[in-house]
Amino acid sequence: MERSESALFSQLSNDQIQKIRDAFQFIDEDGDGRISKKDLVKMYSNLGKSQMEAQIDQMLASENNKELTFPEFLTLMGERLRNFPEDQEMSDALRAFNPSGGNELNVDVAELKSYLRDAGSDMTAIEAVLKQFCATQLSGEQIFKGQKFLDTIE
Repeated sequence: MERSESALFSQLSNDQIQKIRDAFQFIDEDGDGRISKKDLVKMYSNLGKSQMEAQIDQMLASENNKELTFPEFLTLMGERLRNFPEDQEMSDALRAFNPSGGNELNVDVAELKSYLRDAGSDMTAIEAVLKQFCATQLSGEQIFKGQKFLDTIE
């Protein structure tokens, strides 16, 4: 293992490593300890993304082989997750938007969009997420169901 990989792993929490291990085992359908192109094609197909072979080939080519072992998968995913906030950090951030202090972590959608736009977020991606986790109250106000979102990504 290279020094940079070791440093990357030390930046991941035990919870993040376990989630990556669970994802690896889920994708490694034949249980051989390697994620092959066949495993990835099947996973994407199950997700309704059947036209992903070019992207899969590109992903595997970036790893210089045709399969991913767990350490390679951990490195690949760790690079993407190391700056992703922990569940508690996201919960705390949502609480800052929730003046009522309720456990539901409901947030006014307009206010949330405004802050995310100001932070330079990709609003197309944000809209897709908000669509899945929003509800309209009797008053007509749109709210983001923060706890539902956190429960889903855990």
